[in-house]
Amino acid sequence: MPAFQPTAAQFRAFRDDPHDGPVAQVNLLKFRIKAEYPPGDPEHGKDISGREAYLRYSEAFSQAMEEVGGSTLLLGDTERYFIGGGDWDGVLVNYFPDRQSFIATLNHRDYKEMARHREAGLLCQELIVTRPTWAGGKKA
Repeated sequence: MPAFQPTAAQFRAFRDDPHDGPVAQVNLLKFRIKAEYPPGDPEHGKDISGREAYLRYSEAFSQAMEEVGGSTLLLGDTERYFIGGGDWDGVLVNYFPDRQSFIATLNHRDYKEMARHREAGLLCQELIVTRPTWAGGKKA
């Protein structure tokens, strides 16, 4: 079953991996039909789609990533499955110069504020960490 957060073991394995080069993260996204902001949140009860809420998160996260040298390579809606199948609504691919940059983004001073949109809009996700071997038309 797809998850919403990494387990403690998954986070430690990512953090402690000795690979010191770039990482790209492929996110498979499933949005809530309607965003679920908790009571007390300024967006609670508003008619906001899960996709719209997640896009708010993604925009803020992308800005935080840029501060540490990361970037969003792709954010797109799932059109169809050409091979295989599944039930994902979107795909997000982020690039970081190293894993410490990703962790720094999670520790960004505004992360809690931006993450509320992620939590409200996202039903679940799969996040696959990769070590790029080919990027931008050349070997990485």
